[in-house]
Amino acid sequence: MRLDRDSRSSLLLFAQQALSRAAGAPLVAGNRARILRDATENYPAWLQAIREARSVIHFENYIIANDPVGREFAEALAERARAGVRVRVIHDWMGGLGSGSRRLLASVAAAGAEVRLFNPPRFDAPFGWLSRDHRKMMSVDGEIGFVSGLCVSAKWAADPETGREPWRDTGVEIRGPAVADIDRAFAETWAEIGAPLPPGEPDGKEGVPAPVGKVSLRVLASVPNVAAVYRLDQLIASMAKETLWLTDAYFVGIPPYVQALRAAAADGVDVRLLVPGASDLPIVASFSRTGYRPLLEAGVRVFEWNGPMLHAKTAV
Repeated sequence: MRLDRDSRSSLLLFAQQALSRAAGAPLVAGNRARILRDATENYPAWLQAIREARSVIHFENYIIANDPVGREFAEALAERARAGVRVRVIHDWMGGLGSGSRRLLASVAAAGAEVRLFNPPRFDAPFGWLSRDHRKMMSVDGEIGFVSGLCVSAKWAADPETGREPWRDTGVEIRGPAVADIDRAFAETWAEIGAPLPPGEPDGKEGVPAPVGKVSLRVLASVPNVAAVYRLDQLIASMAKETLWLTDAYFVGIPPYVQALRAAAADGVDVRLLVPGASDLPIVASFSRTGYRPLLEAGVRVFEWNGPMLHAKTAV
């Protein structure tokens, strides 16, 4: 069935409204976006933005390891803090377990940065530790932002001496009005674990960057309660008409999502799922494989990546 121009326009408007409601994030026009592949492209772009910062850096990451990669980032952040840039860092308590994050970031704080730890264990909330900040994002001067799957750790980087390739992961560099949404997400978490940002700081509520490109996008600020993400995934699966290609580092077949993928495949959509062949979390890989059968029976094609650890979570 072919749709005329008016029907396509109406369908597009309906899809935009549905996505806005499911994601809880508006479509923001006027941006430039650049896909960054692996640590070989992500880390240099992040470090360049940090070293060129003039006023403020908001850095939020699940793991900031005390290893050569982490120390390079810590030194760059500390140098900017000593130069008078307002540097704020959020790292996760669980993400930092065994990685030396707190000792490493103490040096950044000593240089004048503000460093906050997300949700350490508390006696008054014995199960509160289950709520984690798994974001990996940064904004600089309210002008350039990064949203990524990469933590700050040598695990993600290549090792020329041993011939180890970098983990396969994906990030996005954003310039334009949508950077304000990255700052807004950071400000919300910052206020959750301490005093809010002072007035006049980039918090996504005012001083939105001017348009710089033609890309429209949404910044979906995931939080420990990720119901909006699951709703959005199911909605996208139901809207796909020709292809739905997914990359998932830790695929666990939640029934509503599996049902949505099966329904799309049964309706003739080319559904493909790319997962790691070998995972850094073997138990998750085992769970993933137990969920293959209902997908394969419905016509979903499942591929296991045979390169280094596949950590990306993307959909086309």
